[in-house]
Amino acid sequence: MISQTDIDGVIFNHEITENANNITKKLDLELQSLGAKRYAYFYSGRFDDRPNIITNLPNEWLSEYEENYLYNIDPVLDISKNTVLPFSWMTQGLNKTNNNQLAANALKYRIVKGHTFVSISHNNDIGVLTICADKKDPYLDSIVDAHKAEIQFVLLRHHENYVKQYKQNRNIKRNEQIKRLSWREKEVINWIGCGKTYSETAIILGISERTIKFHVANIKNKLDVYSSRQVISIASEHGLIGK
Repeated sequence: MISQTDIDGVIFNHEITENANNITKKLDLELQSLGAKRYAYFYSGRFDDRPNIITNLPNEWLSEYEENYLYNIDPVLDISKNTVLPFSWMTQGLNKTNNNQLAANALKYRIVKGHTFVSISHNNDIGVLTICADKKDPYLDSIVDAHKAEIQFVLLRHHENYVKQYKQNRNIKRNEQIKRLSWREKEVINWIGCGKTYSETAIILGISERTIKFHVANIKNKLDVYSSRQVISIASEHGLIGK
């Protein structure tokens, strides 16, 4: 068991949590006490392009999973978007959806089956907790059945705490990013956020459409996002539209 003073086996976004925060420590300790020895927690905000992951599975598994964008084809995450009920799955069954690469990745690290629990916040942020089993853990099914309600509650509590911490950290980072935006870039965001097209914004600001596109590319880079939809969402959330 990973104790509170020896939690090196838990990975948070690729960093071994030698100095794990209390939220991560509590999740690990509670799951371990219920007999859930191998797990992965996925957090996805409404506009996140990739999930944040806390897991005690091997870091090599996490690296392959993320480097190959397997979260984009993971049916477990897809199912989780449409249910709040726990469900079980077998890795071999993933082949039926033509996700051979995903199944190969899982089996390589002895993930032969899993039990998945879901928590959805009021703003539709999703927390997914999967308890994994390998051939050396034949009793996981009975453990999950015996503690299903407790595991669900652990997830609900962890997800709520994690969302609060995540949003606090994100807002601090986002405020720093917004400070880097130039006065002209904020003007561009404002008009596009008000529903103007690139060409209309160019006319209003008296610059070329090509320059507008240049500014939008810089804005995305500074805010570390990939779509104009994300830019508008951030701008609206931070009061940059309609000024």
